[in-house]
Amino acid sequence: MNNSIFNLVKKFWLIAFLIGGLFFLVNYFVEQATFISKPLYFSWKTFLATILVHVLFWILSSLIWKHLLLTICNVFISPFQSFSQLVLVSVGKYMPGKIWGMIARGTQLKEFGVNVKEIFSLTIQEQILLLHAGLVISAILTGFLVAKMWAYGLMIAAILSVLVGRRMQILFITLLDYLISSLTKPDVKKTITQQQYFKLLIAYIILWILIGWVFSGIYFTFVTQNDFSIRIMAWLILANTIGIMAGFLAIFAPAGIGVRESISSIVLSQVIPLEQAIFLSLLFRFWTVLTELSFGIIVGYILGKNIFKKQPIKST
Repeated sequence: MNNSIFNLVKKFWLIAFLIGGLFFLVNYFVEQATFISKPLYFSWKTFLATILVHVLFWILSSLIWKHLLLTICNVFISPFQSFSQLVLVSVGKYMPGKIWGMIARGTQLKEFGVNVKEIFSLTIQEQILLLHAGLVISAILTGFLVAKMWAYGLMIAAILSVLVGRRMQILFITLLDYLISSLTKPDVKKTITQQQYFKLLIAYIILWILIGWVFSGIYFTFVTQNDFSIRIMAWLILANTIGIMAGFLAIFAPAGIGVRESISSIVLSQVIPLEQAIFLSLLFRFWTVLTELSFGIIVGYILGKNIFKKQPIKST
C-alpha cells in the first residue's frame, strides 16, 4: 500500500509542481496586467525581431545546459529535455522559496542516473557561471559608459576574475562535498577544466547580452522609436543584467519581484526619465511572465501526455 502511494506521488509530482507553479504565474500575470497601460508606440519590425532574439536566447540556454550536463555528469539529454528542465526552473522561481524549480529539475535528473551530490555540484557550477558572466558584462559596460577611474578599475578586475572563476567553483564544490557527505557515498570531485570554464563563461555572457537585447527590443517597440543608439542599448543591457542579478540574490522575493524592477529603473534613470524606466521594467516583467507561462503550459501538456502513456504499475 505504502509503495503504491509512493509510486503514485513519484509519478505525478512534476505535474503537480507545474500546476502549482502555473497558478502562481497566472496570479502574478493578472496582478501585473493592471499596471500596464496602453503602449505609447508599437513597431512590428522591432516586435518580431525581439521575438526572434528571445527564441535564440532559449535555444542557446538549452544547448548550454545540455552541454554542461554532458561535460560534468556524462549524461546525454535531447535539446527538448534540456529546454523542459530550464522551463521547470523558470516556473519554480515564482513559487515561495525560489528553489522548487531546481528541485523539480533535480527530480528529472535523477531519472537519468544523476545522484544528489552531482545535482548539487552541477547546479552550483551553473549558477556560478551565470552570476560570474553577469558580473563581467556589467563591469565592462560600466567601464565604457561611466568612463571614470573606479569604473575602469572595476572593468579590469572583472576581466582578471576570469582567471580565478574556476578556483572559486572548486572551493564551493569542496565545501558542498563536506557539508552533504552523509547523503551519498561517492564524492563528487569532477569540475570543468579552465578551458571549459572560459568557453562556458563566454556562452553565458552571450546569454546576458541576448536577454538584454530582448529588454532593449521591448523599449524600442513600446516605449520609444526615436532614441535608438548603441549607447542607449548598452545602458539597457547593463540595467537589465544588474536588475536580474539583484532579483536573483533577493531570496525573499519570488522571481526577484519588485527588486529587479526597482534596480533596473534606478540604473536606467541615468539616461531616460524614471517614469519611462519603470514602465519599461513592468513591460519586460509582463513579457517574461507571459513567455514562461506559455512554455510551462506546453511542457506540462507534453509531460502529462507522456506520463499517461506509461503502463500502470500492476499490484502483486
